[in-house]
Amino acid sequence: MKIPEDIYYRVLDLATALVRASEGFDREEHSTLYNELREVVDGEVASGNPHPFLFETLADFTDDDPTALDLYQRGLDYADRPDAAAYRASILLSMAERHRTMGNASMARECAGRAEEAAKLVDDPELRKQISEFLLE
Repeated sequence: MKIPEDIYYRVLDLATALVRASEGFDREEHSTLYNELREVVDGEVASGNPHPFLFETLADFTDDDPTALDLYQRGLDYADRPDAAAYRASILLSMAERHRTMGNASMARECAGRAEEAAKLVDDPELRKQISEFLLE
């Protein structure tokens, strides 16, 4: 499942800038960059080009856990193709982490189990390791 290269790099640049803003505790810059990222995602959806990567990245930088879970779910909804197993696994692991943060252990375990199943379909040992470690915690 391919994302257009220009969109990928635009989102990557924004994500990198968001990390820098977070590390510098610059809430105003973070907010501005987050809104830019949200506009990119909204624009791609409006153009008929939704992609799981977009929603996953936006969710990763969303502070509110329930809102992030909604965004992850939207990304998961677009990751239903066979060639999107890596996105499914990654998104489901992120959902598991958010559920654990919220104190919902059963949903965290369910999402992590689904992530593990999806990860079996991809050649990404690091992702499989992260999922296994989550399940062992």
